[in-house]
Amino acid sequence: IAVSARDSSCPRICPQSTAPGSGDPVCGSDGVIYPSLCELRKKTCGKGVRLASDPGLCMRSSGSRCEHRCGKDRDPVCGTDGRTYLNRCMLQVEICRVGIQLSHLGSCNNISAHRENCPVSCDQAPVDGPICGSDGNVYKNTCQMKLLTCGKHVFEVPMSFCVSHERNANGNGCPLNCEGEDESLTCGSDGNVYRNECELRMLNCGYSSKRRVQLVDFEKCRAKLNKCNKLQKCTKEMDPVCGTDAHTYFNKCQLQIATCLKGIQLAHVGNCTALDENDFCPDSCPEEEDTPVCGSDGNSYRSLCEMKKETCGQKVVVVPPQHCRTTAQCNEVCGTERQFVCGSDNKFYRNECEMRRDNCGKHVFVVPMKRCLTGFTFRGCQKICENYYDPICGTDGKTYSNDCFLDLENCRSRSLVAKKHHGQCGQPVTEAKNYLY
Repeated sequence: IAVSARDSSCPRICPQSTAPGSGDPVCGSDGVIYPSLCELRKKTCGKGVRLASDPGLCMRSSGSRCEHRCGKDRDPVCGTDGRTYLNRCMLQVEICRVGIQLSHLGSCNNISAHRENCPVSCDQAPVDGPICGSDGNVYKNTCQMKLLTCGKHVFEVPMSFCVSHERNANGNGCPLNCEGEDESLTCGSDGNVYRNECELRMLNCGYSSKRRVQLVDFEKCRAKLNKCNKLQKCTKEMDPVCGTDAHTYFNKCQLQIATCLKGIQLAHVGNCTALDENDFCPDSCPEEEDTPVCGSDGNSYRSLCEMKKETCGQKVVVVPPQHCRTTAQCNEVCGTERQFVCGSDNKFYRNECEMRRDNCGKHVFVVPMKRCLTGFTFRGCQKICENYYDPICGTDGKTYSNDCFLDLENCRSRSLVAKKHHGQCGQPVTEAKNYLY
């Protein structure tokens, strides 16, 4: 069953998607996604295509091919996958494909959850494995680890962690770390320079006899050591990073030298954690606790407690605020120039720097100035409300699409309807916090 669009109405021109009242994307009875009902009528005039009564017709889960007639109008929106889409119509195509949702209007930029660059196929990936993941599993290569653990903060660690309860052919146990060992540069038969013999055994533990690395005369590695020492002079600036050898380096410069010496890569920013220790995972966090922190997974959290709760078992650690987009300017010294911007909290700020600093860790971003000017432009009850659905139950027992519509009803009826709870009436839900998880 489909609701017929008026056949006599074949518009020649439709408002751009950026124009007020242009409408949301719609699903046609032909299973194609259109930018708006007007565009559907315009592009299918005389073809008998109507507005589908079941939007599920344009969902891949129902067999749709997710075809579309989206335009190239630039009106960016952010999806819940952390990606910015050209306009609402293009986002709707992705909703059809993978079932994501609209996060907010405007670009994701610095206000959405960090998204890993996850591979979609490992058919052409280099064979650099086997490798050990921080989840204790062994993967064929780096690509497979990223593909199977996307978004879970799984990183490469020494193979000894995955085979810590086994013994190699020589009967020697696999050391889990060599942090307490004195530095005594050692040359391996693979041509790499190790900090000591313990590290050589740890990083090559669990491999077959064909790949086993042996201790050889250091003169065979002398040329590599001289070459790596000439790379650059590193400062003592403290911005720690964790290498795939489970060793914490002062900064990325120190890690680059380790990459040259023994092929170590970046595991994650921040200090390495003890791989054999269980994380403490709180069940709940105090609501009043509000000290945003930046995690090594690239996301901002409302507090340290919230980070530990949301990333339980993922070995996420607190890192300096500049490593997360929403906390990067928390300690910024902003200039006094007047370049006013409107924030998504409907407040004016002297400049974008002040907006980000004053909303450290929060989901606040720049929106068109007209939103903040609405209060000056309109009088009485002529208020513009966004058409997003974030239901509010009023004390009058009615459900409103969002806070704005409740305020609008109060203005029009001159009543004092308050918010009873978040969510539809009879179905209270916890109000989402304006922070990134």
